[in-house]
Amino acid sequence: MAGRRRAWPGVSGRPRRAGRREVTVVIGLGAAVLVLIALSAAVASHSVAREQALDEAERTTRRMADLVVAPLLAGYVAHDRDDADDLVEAVRVRKADGYLDDVVVWSDDGTVVFSDRPEEVGRRPQPTPRNVAAALAGRTTSMLEDDAPEPRRVGGTEDDQDGPPRYVDVVVPLRVAGLTPLALEAYYDYDRVDRVADDLLRQSLPLVVVPLLTLQLVQVPIVVSLARRLVRHEAERARLLERALSASDRERARLSADLHDGPIQDLAGLGYAVGAIAPDVPERHRALMAQVQQTLREAVENLRGLMADLYPPHLGGAGLDEALATLVAPLREAGTDVTLHVGELGPLGDDTTVALYRVAREALANVTKHARASHVEVSAERVPPAHGRGLVRLEVGDDGAGIDPARLHRRRDEHLGLRLVGDQVAALGGRLSVAPRPGGGTRVHVELPVGEVGEGVPKPP
Repeated sequence: MAGRRRAWPGVSGRPRRAGRREVTVVIGLGAAVLVLIALSAAVASHSVAREQALDEAERTTRRMADLVVAPLLAGYVAHDRDDADDLVEAVRVRKADGYLDDVVVWSDDGTVVFSDRPEEVGRRPQPTPRNVAAALAGRTTSMLEDDAPEPRRVGGTEDDQDGPPRYVDVVVPLRVAGLTPLALEAYYDYDRVDRVADDLLRQSLPLVVVPLLTLQLVQVPIVVSLARRLVRHEAERARLLERALSASDRERARLSADLHDGPIQDLAGLGYAVGAIAPDVPERHRALMAQVQQTLREAVENLRGLMADLYPPHLGGAGLDEALATLVAPLREAGTDVTLHVGELGPLGDDTTVALYRVAREALANVTKHARASHVEVSAERVPPAHGRGLVRLEVGDDGAGIDPARLHRRRDEHLGLRLVGDQVAALGGRLSVAPRPGGGTRVHVELPVGEVGEGVPKPP
């Protein structure tokens, strides 16, 4: 396991998926921006068209009041037949193109004194409409309305049509010599606003969208190229990580073998030799000989423990639970209260098992070196499958001094080992987090995917 180079599953597949995901995100965002700009342009065009329609309607109504209605209204009120016919004809001509819909003249008491609909003359709605009252006071008002013109609401009938009509309603002051202040109200067809908005949209949308679309088309090859570079970089990084960790495993295995074949064997042989001559030692030296034998046995046990720490023999045999028990044993011997819980993990691949063991080993090493903790909790369990795969979860928590997660990313920090195993976890499709523990201390949390599609990472596309 440690003396050979291992090709982790998913090392080449994960960067490829990451690159595709980034390209998809960039293109999707670009498309979303184009749609948003198009919608904004439509809204802006309609808003501009609305303002233009109101301004145009106000100008048209003021001209009609000054040039058409005012010169003829006095004769109309005095029942001069010629002026009355001329006024009616002038209004009819201006309504011929369909833009002007209704014309109403209001007296200062809110009575209709003229309308292009004769049946409305003499009507006096209560109260006087506010916009009419404002025009009688000398102010021009304009608004958009969905209702029929006011006289028709008083007692007339609306034209038969599908849905409520829409109008631009304008009321301007009307001053006629010899008459009290009047107000001229004109209703204009709102369809022109829609036509103006459509024209503005047709003119402005290409000017805005075409350059952005061109930019989007230009940047797609650039994004794809950058994504490919990212894939190559991640693949190279994964290969370097594999080499570093494999080299570490090989070095640990070599040191473990050297200890086993060298000092341990020598000390064991020396122990056997001492034991052989112990019965012949004079009585006065037997206590010293017993102490020597005990020291030799302890030295051998210590070296075997160091050998197990360097290269644990349990991963390929009894499994992760026994390896974790071995890792926490030194803490317990040092007086630290340790809680170890290993649930039903099921079958785990070699890479997954090694990664979990390395995370636990590095986390517990940091607890020993830096945390000054009185209690440590270690748990490992398998999470029920979701979306076609399960997860194996490992947590190491302590109540010690705590750690700043930002320090893990400093190159010259002492937590290099934890960063390296974090990279291995990421390469296997998992995630590792280091965070403050509620109540004080540090919590190391790792999750790795396992399941039907393979150990350590989902099947590459």
